Formats: sequence, structure tokens, C-alpha cells
Amino acid sequence: MRYFLLLLIAFSFSISTVQATHIRAGDLTIRRISETGLTYEVIVVLYLDVTGISAQKGFISFGYDNAEEEVDPISLGLTEDKATEVILYKTTHTFPSSGSYKVSYFEMNRNPTVTNIDTPGQNSFYIESEFLINPILGMNSSPTLLIPPVLQARIGQKYTINAGAYDAQGDSLSYRLTLCKQQKDVPVTNYRFPDDPNENWTKEREDCSIPGDFMIDPNTGDIVWDAPNEPGEYNVAFYVDEWRGGVRIGSVNRDMQIIVKDVLNLRPNLSIPMDTCIVAGNILQAPISAQDISERVCASGDRDPSIDSVSLSMVAGPVISPPGKNPVFNLSTAALPIGQAEGSVQWETNCLDIREEPYQFIFQALDHPEPNRPELNASLQLGDMKTWKVKVLGPAPQGITATPDQSNNSITLNWDNYTCDRAETIHIYRRRGSYNFEPVCETGVPDFTGYEKIAEVDATDTSYMDENLDRGTNYCYRIYVTFGGPQGGESLASAEACAFIPDVFYMTQVSVMETSNTNGSIQVSWTQPEASLVENQVVTYEVFRGLNDNLLDGESILQNTTDTTFIDSGLDTENQTYYYWATVYGNGTPLDTTQAASTVGVQVQPLEKEISLNWFSDTPWSISTTRFPIHYIYRKEIGKDDQFLLIDSVDITQNGLWYLDEGSEDHPLEDKVTYCYKILTQGSYDFDGLPEPLLNYSPEICSTLLDTIAPCPPVLSLLPYECKVDQETYLPTDDCKEIFKNSLTWEDSTGDSCEEDIQGYNIYYSSHRAESKDDMERIASVGKVNRFIHDNLSAVAGSYAITAVDEQGNESAISNIVMQDNPCTYYELPNAFTPNGDGINDVLIPLRCPLFAKAVVLTVTNRWGEVVYEYSGDINIEWDGKDVNGTDLPSATYYYHIKVHYYRLDPGDEEEDIKGWIQLMR
Repeated sequence: MRYFLLLLIAFSFSISTVQATHIRAGDLTIRRISETGLTYEVIVVLYLDVTGISAQKGFISFGYDNAEEEVDPISLGLTEDKATEVILYKTTHTFPSSGSYKVSYFEMNRNPTVTNIDTPGQNSFYIESEFLINPILGMNSSPTLLIPPVLQARIGQKYTINAGAYDAQGDSLSYRLTLCKQQKDVPVTNYRFPDDPNENWTKEREDCSIPGDFMIDPNTGDIVWDAPNEPGEYNVAFYVDEWRGGVRIGSVNRDMQIIVKDVLNLRPNLSIPMDTCIVAGNILQAPISAQDISERVCASGDRDPSIDSVSLSMVAGPVISPPGKNPVFNLSTAALPIGQAEGSVQWETNCLDIREEPYQFIFQALDHPEPNRPELNASLQLGDMKTWKVKVLGPAPQGITATPDQSNNSITLNWDNYTCDRAETIHIYRRRGSYNFEPVCETGVPDFTGYEKIAEVDATDTSYMDENLDRGTNYCYRIYVTFGGPQGGESLASAEACAFIPDVFYMTQVSVMETSNTNGSIQVSWTQPEASLVENQVVTYEVFRGLNDNLLDGESILQNTTDTTFIDSGLDTENQTYYYWATVYGNGTPLDTTQAASTVGVQVQPLEKEISLNWFSDTPWSISTTRFPIHYIYRKEIGKDDQFLLIDSVDITQNGLWYLDEGSEDHPLEDKVTYCYKILTQGSYDFDGLPEPLLNYSPEICSTLLDTIAPCPPVLSLLPYECKVDQETYLPTDDCKEIFKNSLTWEDSTGDSCEEDIQGYNIYYSSHRAESKDDMERIASVGKVNRFIHDNLSAVAGSYAITAVDEQGNESAISNIVMQDNPCTYYELPNAFTPNGDGINDVLIPLRCPLFAKAVVLTVTNRWGEVVYEYSGDINIEWDGKDVNGTDLPSATYYYHIKVHYYRLDPGDEEEDIKGWIQLMR
């Protein structure tokens, strides 16, 4: 009977081994087939090595309880190279409720020749995809993988493949590598990625640069191995994650095999356009070409003596358009030399194609070696695969107009009805002054244009009233459209529409003439009022100054002036922004008040070799107008040139209100030199008949280059600890209550490559031996001193280092590391104690001071070796003579084994074993 069982076991193992001979790759996807119910179709596609056994039944688990189903295989035929059979497993299942489900497929039959898995024939094949059932998601299905993983690779050649993931609902997709698995949460045995640094599978790229690389593009899903170095079969696995509204709602798992061969053949090279966009309603056209190559660019010895014919195809592309509107790929009918292929893609887009995510067109070029080529020991078809991304944008809203109403200081916007389906919201943006912006592939209204969002309305609306506006300002508007989910999407911005609300008179200048914190000055100017308003009246003005644009918060600084300009002095123009406005009087009666206008503010950011400037203002006119887009940059060097010189100009339509001073090739900016700047801005009301350009200077602002040069590391010393020892017994005499301290001193060092502007020091410490700063923690920061006392210590063992810090926070490298051990560890127990309750010697405690001991583990046995007492904890023990059950032990001789744990520099020295005896007397 025993012999029979052994035979049965051996036979079963041999069957298992045979069955593990055919699965190269597989993936699992899910499709909802019921609009109201929870019924889904689960699809598993496997790719089998035809040299193995035929397809077996597989098990699909539905991710809850023990729900699973055994499914029969359906053959879909062979791949072009006849080496792989495609098998389909399909079933439907009704899930019990909403929730997240991990649906998986398991089969014993992974093929046994995988290079990057140990004992692959003994590892099963397991894939697991996750999806979310939620009524809010509607008829959501997982992404579908359109491209089979059957493209072969050759050593030294870059390998690229894409799964062609397509999501019918237009959800966002991302890609990530994972480990191949043999069952749920269990990776295959000793899995390694193809670029494992401990293996020789990847050495250099196709262009001969090093190191080689294996990766998956998280955005496109391109798997790129650049480049295999050894032939073999390599399995890799990845997830396609599905996202909606920033939430992951599912993941599709594919486990695939890359077959690498060493044969004399080079892959073709595929050429595709740059990623692009197209406005819905237009026709996309683009050329695609491929050419077989006969020599690697970097390795002249790697040649293919024969040019093979090449096929060119689009293997994946958008399928959302209505029938007849899907992209079409047409091969060229022109006569081409052998080894070349050309084609073009054409797509007649419409509004249904608009979505947030770009579409991916995936093209493939394959060579076709002649089967009778003697230099090929097998017919190895090599290919190149590339992904082209095309984003379909909504057309810009049309017909926008802006109509001002001076009676209530409002502007009414009107635009044509937006007709694209799924249009959900119209977003309305506004700015002061015009800005010439012609969007190409950028949807919405980008920040650099200076527009700010003021409202949003339903996409069916065609008008909007903007109220409570300032007079004397030219307001410009743009709108764009966003589309509903799950596809989402945005339109291009509309053309600009502007409207001016007239005022009686206008501020035109608030220019800083002198920068000072006590005696600064500002020139303020304004226009005269309309002649009809003040006809036959005596015109005077009152000027106000404030720290904000609230006309009620200002103070009157000039009255009854007839001039339209004056200079305000005695100000802190170095630190303060000022606002000005004016009121006009006719025969002493106030008639009108201008809008408030501020001085130009400037911010400076020192960098390592450059100084960055940006400026801003709060004025009724625009300083970022396309009428006068040039602003001027002035600079002076303190101590070298006390005069401001014009060094550059800025086109604010290209760079915004920003400038980077990089110096020049002949005169780069220098360390420790103070550079001062002021900006001359140009502005306009963007309304004909008013003065322009409006010129205003900013205050001066100064800076030096960012100091990135650290001080030199100091030289550190540690005062060693000296043990206190009885000269007769040579035993420690330290006080057990002593709190220890370590005294550090140091000296600064200098060098050509470091600065001397030290402002303080950081102290680093570890209670154990340290080799670098990473082994220590910072315990203190001190100023410009050269001594530090580390006190309140339980022991003196430890490692120290310090760094120097300058005014800019630059920290030096660490000093030399100094360390010391506890030089006189000591622990001793007495040989007798008397636990009789007389208050004298009633408990067992160590003799003298247990110097630098931190914990003990004590075991006490009687003379027969029986454990009568155990203790672990504080070094003082304080054993009262009771046994492990709390019963008084009789007077006798007992034996102890004590493990003492000391504070030591090296953890390996911390433990000491002490054995002895003790007399318990009552």
C-alpha cells in the first residue's frame, strides 16, 4: 500500500510538471452588461506556448466569499509567428452589491523556461484585476487591452510594446509595474525585473550608452526595455489603473512574456509626428513611416546583411466617434524601395470626441525576414511600436461682445449659443486692459494672461452682467467651456471682448522718485476733467493718500491745488506701498473722484548666480498691456557705480512681469556685491483719447547673490572622562547619583573653497559609535562660541561632531568625529543579605556604585539547580528573599547568574555575564 502511494505521488508530480508548460501571458478585464443590474462579463485572455500542452480549464474567482467558477477555454487561433495560441475564457456573473471587487484567474500552467523566475515550472499563473461597482459610475467597464503581448525582442535592440489600453468612458489611465504572482498576494519565486543590477540581463542601451533601462511610461503605458543583453524568456507584469475625478476606480492586470533571441536581424525604425491637439470638427491628418535598418548607429559591427520588407499598421486608436467617424489608417500605394513603408492617419473629429484625456494612437512596424535566410536560426520578426497622443479640444465660444452701461457701472457680455453636446459650464474671466493671446493646444484661460475668473454659468446661457465695476477702467473678458463626465474636456478660450466705462478724470502717474525709509518721494499726476463738466467754474483738486484702495481710509495731503501733478515727500518708499486718488472741485463743490492707484511693488529673489525680480501694481490702468509691452530694467552696483544704468528690457507679453538678471558673459554677477534695481513700467487705459504710455518707476530694491558656499568644518576636541578610583582597592569611588557631562571645544578652519562668515554651530551626537552625520542626531545649535557642555547624561560614552553655519544657513561638512567609551564600567553583588525585616540589609542591592550599568537580568538557583527567583529590570534589583511564588526562601547558599547591560560605545560590548553565590540569612 505504501509503495502504491509513493507511485501515485510521483505520478501526480509528473502531471503537475507537464501541465506547467504553456502560459506565456494573460490579462483580465471586466465589462458591465446590465444598465440596471450588477451583471458583468469577465474576460480572461491567455497566450500559450504552442509547444506545451493544450489549454486547460481555468478558475475565475469573483473577489467575495468563495464565489468562483471553472471556465472552459475557447481558442482564438495562432499569432502570426505560429508560436503562440490565443485562448479566451469568458463568463458572466452577477455581483451581490456595490463595492470594490478583486476578480482573479488562477491556473497551474506557467511555462517552465522563464529566465527571471526561479523554478518557473513550479509556479502557477495568477492575475488579479480590481474594479469598483458604484451606481454613480453608470455603465462603467474596465479598460480593454487591444494589443496582444507577442512582439519579440533581440539582444542589443530597444524593445517597445504597449497594451493599447482603451477606456470606453474616457476615464484617465495610468500604468505601473508590479510583481508576477503565483497566487493571491504571493509573488512567484525570487522574481527579478529585467534590469536587476545583480543580473547580466541589461547592460547598455541600443545607442550604447549605459546603464540600460527597463521601465513603463506611467502616462502612455509604453513598456521599454533598452536593451536586452541575454536571450531568454522574461515575464513582467503591470497594472492599468483607471481614474475618475482623481479617484482610482479600477485596475487591470496583465502578466506578459518578452522573448529575447540572439539572431542576426535588426528591428525597423518607426517615425511618427509629435504629440498634438485638434479642435473638434476638424480633420486630423498625419504621415507615418517606417524603415528597416541594417546597422546599429553606435555599433558598426552589429549589422544585418539583408534589408527586409516592412509592414506598417495602426494597432490601436480612438473608437468613440460614431460609425464612419473612427480614425482611418491608409497605407501608401506608391512604389517604395524594399524595407520602407509609408502611410497616413485621417480622423474626422466631432464634438462627441472631446475629452480631458488625450487619445493614444499606437503604430507598429514589423519586418518580415525571408524564411530561407541562412543567417537566421529561426524566423524572428522584430518590430518597433510608438504611441502618438492627440487631444481633442472643444471649439472656442463664438460671438462674444461686451457692452458697458455707465449709468450703473456694469458691463453686459453676450455670446452665441454653444452647440456641442455635453457642454456643462461656461467659465467667465476678466482682466484690466487687453492681452493678446492666441491659444493653440492650451484650453481654458492660462494664468500668465493675467485674467482672473469672476463667474461661471450654465452652458445653455448666452449672457452675463458684470456689476459694481470701477469707472475709468478698460475691462476685457474671455470665456471657455467645460464638459461633463466621465470624459470631461475643455474648450479653447474665446476671443477677447473689451469695454471701457468712462470717468470724469483719471489718475496717470504714481511714480517713485526717491527710495528711502524716511525721506522717499513719489510723483503723482492726473488728467483734467471733461471741459463740459467744469465749464465756467474755478477748478481745484484735493489729493488723498492711503495704505489701501479704500477711499474712506485715506488722508487728505493736498487741497485747493490747480495743478495736475505734485511730489509727495518724507515717505517710507523703501518698505511701504502707497495709494493715491484725487477729487475735483468746481467753485468749491466736489464733482467727482478718481479711482485709487498704487505705487509699483517689487519683489527680489536672490539665486546662486542670478537675481530674480517680479513687480506688480494695483491701478485702474493696466501695466501688462499689449499696447506698450516693454518694461525697462535699471541696475546699479553699490560701491562700484552709484548711478542706475539701463541694463535690459522685458516684453511682458512673453515673460510676464518678471526678469532674471544673469549678468553677462563679460560681466557675470559677483558674490558679496550689492545690486540695486528699479523698474520703469509702461501702462495704458487701453482707451483712445487718454494719455499713454503711462510711465511709472518702482522703488529701488537691493540684493546680493544667494550665498551657497558653506564654511569650512571646525576641528573638534572632547575632554576625556577620568574615572575616580580608590588607590588601595582600585575600585570606582564615583557617586551613584552623579549626573555625567561631556565637554566639547573646537577651532575654526579656513580654506580657499569655503567661507569664513560663521554665525553659529550645530552639535551632533550619538550614544554609540558613529561613522557619519547620518548616524547622529542634532542635539543643539549655538552661536559664535567655541565650547559646548553636554550634561544631564547617564553615561559618557558617545560620538560627537559639529558643523559651522553661516548667515545664509549654509552648513559646513561635519568636523572630525570624536568619541569615547565609558572607561570604568563596574557592577558587583554582595555575598550575603539578611531579609529579616530589621531594616538593615533586608534586600539584595549592588555594592558601591554600579557604574554605567543600565539594566540587569538576574537568575537565582538553589544548590540543586532549580530556579527560585528571576528578575529583569532596574540595576538596583532590591530582591527581598522571596521565591518566584512570593514565598520566603529559607536561609541557605544560592547561586546567581546575572547579565549586566552597560552603556557602551559599541553595542557588542554592552552585555557582561557575572556568576557567583550569595548567602541568604534570616
